[in-house]
Amino acid sequence: MKTNPIRQCVGIDISKDQFMASFATLDEAFQVTIKSTKSFANTLDGFEKMTRWISQLEHAQVTIHYVMEATGVYYESLAYWLHEQGQSVSVILPKQFKAYANSLNIKSKTDRIDARVLAQMGLERSLPVWQPASPIMRQLKQLCREKNTLKEEKKALKNQLHALTCSYLPNETTHQRLLRRLATVNELIREVESELLATLQSDPRLAERIENVCTIKGIGLMTALALIAETNGFALFTSKAQLVCYAGYDVVKNESGTSVKNPTKISKRGNNHLRKALHFPALTAIRYEPRFQKVSERITERSSLKMKGVVAVQRKLLVLVYTLFKNNTPFEEQYESQKIIRQSPVLNPA
Repeated sequence: MKTNPIRQCVGIDISKDQFMASFATLDEAFQVTIKSTKSFANTLDGFEKMTRWISQLEHAQVTIHYVMEATGVYYESLAYWLHEQGQSVSVILPKQFKAYANSLNIKSKTDRIDARVLAQMGLERSLPVWQPASPIMRQLKQLCREKNTLKEEKKALKNQLHALTCSYLPNETTHQRLLRRLATVNELIREVESELLATLQSDPRLAERIENVCTIKGIGLMTALALIAETNGFALFTSKAQLVCYAGYDVVKNESGTSVKNPTKISKRGNNHLRKALHFPALTAIRYEPRFQKVSERITERSSLKMKGVVAVQRKLLVLVYTLFKNNTPFEEQYESQKIIRQSPVLNPA
């Protein structure tokens, strides 16, 4: 007996040049059916071809939902295009997708399989509808990444200058050109920073939240802007664990029986821009904030690796920024002690 679909979903596994789309339905008997799976170019022409393909498969009276994974920046063009077309889109975090795929006991991993799993997930789960980043957030993200690129270029030029000046009989004209290039990069960095400040000042509410984040020792304005821009103001996150995974700070274990006991490490399968932005702030926090210094010392003593202590502080700083930004509150140095006093039945009798 043929039953009508009650839900329709398109799962999309996307990469730089192309994406795999899988069209699936859920019928009145709660049976999932994968109707078709097809590959398209990750271009405007590919988006339009996908729409025509879906029109041949869809049930006109049932809304179509699109589900894709937040991997890099490759999903953004399609997500924005679908949103502008008035379509319902969900962008899920890699950890959510991996957990769901594991629940289905799927051992193989291909673009086609991932697209089908995403489609089934969209049919079986109630996923939040994706809201695109505001123009200010998009601009901040682009400017922060531009600044990082310029800083990398500045570092490379300084290394070249150092190597040249330490060499035997350095070429003076080469030295002068390197100096001019370095001066140009420094000027461009200042221009980007000025544009970042102007963009921030155009949104007083965002500026207030950023100001609260900057009350954390070690977190400066540019670091705060980079963290907020890379996470779209933490719009996709409903828990600290999701944020930690997105940044690649989630812990990976590799143990089996008594023979395999590899040391734990962070996955690094996440947004490396967040980890880069937190490296030097973590070193500053360890130096000037006792609570972070204790965390670093404890982890370093246990693992005999100083970098593990630094990474642990990076993770704590990211979670702290998330908490302050979400709650729109400044950092309180005595918060933990005040919390103990409030919860103590002796010091705070009923």
